[in-house]
Amino acid sequence: MSSAKAGMERSAMTEPPIFKLFPLRLTPFEEYMLLDNQPAYPMSCFVLLKLRGEFDVSIFESALRQTLEYHPLLTCAVTEANGRFYWQQTGAIPPVARAPLEADRRFPSAQGIDLFHEPALKVTVCNENIQLQEIKLTGQTNIMFEVHHSACDAAGIVRFIEDIFCRYARQTGFADAQREAVKPDGLARRGTFRLNRGEILQSLSKQFWGIFRAWTFLLNRVLPLTPKKPVDTQKPSADYPAILFRTFTESETQNIRQRVRALGITLNDWLLCAAFFAMNNWREQHVAGEKKGHLRLAVPTNLRTSEDALMPAANIVSMVFLDRKPKDIQRSESFYQGVHREMDHIKRCHLGWAFIHGLAVYRRLFGNVRKMVHGDRCWSTATVSNLGRLFADVPLPQRDGHIRVDDSLELIGVEACPPVRAWTPLGISAMTYADQMVINLHYDPHVLTRGDAQSILEDMAM
Repeated sequence: MSSAKAGMERSAMTEPPIFKLFPLRLTPFEEYMLLDNQPAYPMSCFVLLKLRGEFDVSIFESALRQTLEYHPLLTCAVTEANGRFYWQQTGAIPPVARAPLEADRRFPSAQGIDLFHEPALKVTVCNENIQLQEIKLTGQTNIMFEVHHSACDAAGIVRFIEDIFCRYARQTGFADAQREAVKPDGLARRGTFRLNRGEILQSLSKQFWGIFRAWTFLLNRVLPLTPKKPVDTQKPSADYPAILFRTFTESETQNIRQRVRALGITLNDWLLCAAFFAMNNWREQHVAGEKKGHLRLAVPTNLRTSEDALMPAANIVSMVFLDRKPKDIQRSESFYQGVHREMDHIKRCHLGWAFIHGLAVYRRLFGNVRKMVHGDRCWSTATVSNLGRLFADVPLPQRDGHIRVDDSLELIGVEACPPVRAWTPLGISAMTYADQMVINLHYDPHVLTRGDAQSILEDMAM
C-alpha cells in the first residue's frame, strides 16, 4: 500500500463521524418550520442573556467557535433537490454582531434568517458603553441568540448556551466546568419514535386516537386574536422582534407556585389558563362579533428522553393544541382542572407524537408539507411555551442564584420567546431563573399596538 493511500485511509478513519451525516434530510417537523417561514414573519426563536461585569468579546467568540463544532445544525443552511430539503454544512462561523444597549429595547433589531442562503444562528452582543470597538466590556452586556426554529428548539439552544458558558469559564481559568460533550452523531436519531418495542405496542391505539383527535381539531373554527389581516411584505416590521416581559419577584413566584399547588395543577397548566383568560378578556373588549369558534393555543411539547441527554442543538419537540370556546373560559377552579386533565392525558398517552406522525404521513402523501403552511386561515390564536428552570444543572459557581461565568461576570437574567406567524400574533413563553419567573410576550406589531400587548401581558400576571 502506498504511503499516500495509507495516509488517506488514516484520515478517513479519524474523520469526525458528524461529517458523514451531511447532507442530512430535514425531518417533517423541521420542514414544517422551514416552509412556515415568511419574510414578514420569520420563524426565529430568541434568547436574551443579561450579564453584569467584565465581558471579554474575544474569549466569547472563541468559546462560541469551539461549541459550534459540537452543534453542527446551527452552522448549516438548507438545500433543495427534487422537492426534498437537506441540511448542508456551510463551514461558516456566524459573526458576532455588535450593537448599543438601549434601555427601552432589550432585544436588538433583527431581520430573520434565510436558511437557503445563511446558517441557522445569529449572535448579537449589546453593551451599555457606546465604544463598540472595545474587546473588554464593562457594566451590563446583553447577548441575543437568534435561531431559526427549523434547526433548534428552546431546550437545544439552552444546552448550547450552557456549553459556551463552560468553555468561557475554562478559558479564563475561572472554573474547571467539565461536562460530558454532546454527541453530534445523535442527530441521525432526531424525529424518530424513541420508545422500546413494548412501549410502542402499548401506545399504538393512543397514537391513532391522537391523530384522530388532531384531525377533529381541523373541523373547529379557530378565532384569531384580532380580525386585522397580517401583512404581506418582504421584510419584518421595523421594531422586530417586538417583545415585552414581566418579571415576577421571588416572593411573587412563590405565591404563584402556592396557588398552583392549592389547585392541584402544574405551573404549565396555570400558564395556559392565564393565556386563555387574557386573550378572551382582550377580545371581549376590542373585537365585536366573531363569537362562534374556538380560541386555540399551540403548545410545544418536549419529546426528549434519557437517550437524548447528549443530543446537540436540534428539534426534539412537537406541538399539541388546546381549544376552548370563549363562553367556556372562566376564572374558575373547574376551568383550571379541565386544562390540567387534558394536558395530563396528553403527557400520559404521548400524544405529542401525533402531530409528528401527521406531518410524516402528509409528507409521504404529498412529497413535502408546503401546502400545509400557507393560506389565509388562522390555525392557532397564540403559541404558549413553558421553558421551566433554566441553567439549573450547569456546572458553574453561583452567587445569589446567579451563574458566575468569570470572577467578575455573572448571568443576572434571561428571556426567551418563540416566533409569531401570520394569524398567530402572540408567542408567549415563561421561564424561571434564580427563583424568579419571567413571562415574555412576542407580538405582531402589524396587528397589535404595544399597549394592546402590554394589556394582555399584565392580564396574564393577575
